[in-house]
Amino acid sequence: MKLLQRLLKLKDESGAAIVIAAIFMVALLCFTALAIDGGRVYLEKAKLQKALDAAVLAGAQGLRISDSQARSIANDVSEKNGYTESNISITSDSIKATKQIIATKQVTVPMTFAKVIGFSNVTVGASAKAMIAPLKKAGGIAPIAIEKKDVPSATIINCGASNPGSQSGNCGYLRIDGTGATDLGEAIKNGLTYEVGTPVTTETGQNTGPVGSAIDFLINSDAAKPNCQSPDTADHSCKRVITIVVIDTWDGVKGHDNVNVIGFASYWIDKYEDKKLYGKFIKMVSPGEIGSSTEIGDYQLYGVKLVE
Repeated sequence: MKLLQRLLKLKDESGAAIVIAAIFMVALLCFTALAIDGGRVYLEKAKLQKALDAAVLAGAQGLRISDSQARSIANDVSEKNGYTESNISITSDSIKATKQIIATKQVTVPMTFAKVIGFSNVTVGASAKAMIAPLKKAGGIAPIAIEKKDVPSATIINCGASNPGSQSGNCGYLRIDGTGATDLGEAIKNGLTYEVGTPVTTETGQNTGPVGSAIDFLINSDAAKPNCQSPDTADHSCKRVITIVVIDTWDGVKGHDNVNVIGFASYWIDKYEDKKLYGKFIKMVSPGEIGSSTEIGDYQLYGVKLVE
């Protein structure tokens, strides 16, 4: 300010005007650098954050298979979004049955106008964290219940030797809003919403017709999908992959009785034959509300959530 005042006192005002104009030009250039290069830094950081968010969300799906698989998926997604060699780390909490995958990355953003004021480039960084944990509430669940002890080894999901086929009219099905077997088939095809800790009512009967029709529909829907023909390659795109309710035990259950939901488990359906539903347990990560539980440990259906 004092410099400006001295300049204004000069007798040759034309020279002072040139000096003042030069000063304002430098200031204008600084503001231009801040606006343009600052915007570039902001956009790059936002792009990096989105890439890391996508990487950890995708990588979390692989945590049900192995840590190395999760890292591979996360890095692949990060690279497809333009960022290679992201730092991927994984942590777990066995008490709460949770796992986290974390991605961090720093990139250098070259400057243009900011070089005039001494900034050739700026380093920006971002981090993202996704967690998988047992689902405590989810939709798309088939109204079929299986005992905790039968997960994951049982291959007959209902009416089998280790299931409730011989117990007072129950065959492993759950009652749907008091409507009996009327909508059972549709509910198997489309699923319902269940929550861990909430009691549900069992449904009596073998319900051969609606169950058989529903299973045929699910299996036939996947006829043109090669990955759906084996439990080793099946995923969420497969209709024949269903999720069912896990209960503690069928002991003492008779007729329309209440049982508590303790978790969920996913199965690849093989066939429906002689009133029995055959399938194989598969580890899955699905949308829903996550919690913390060790009821059926690693065999629980898990959900994923972006936590950072």
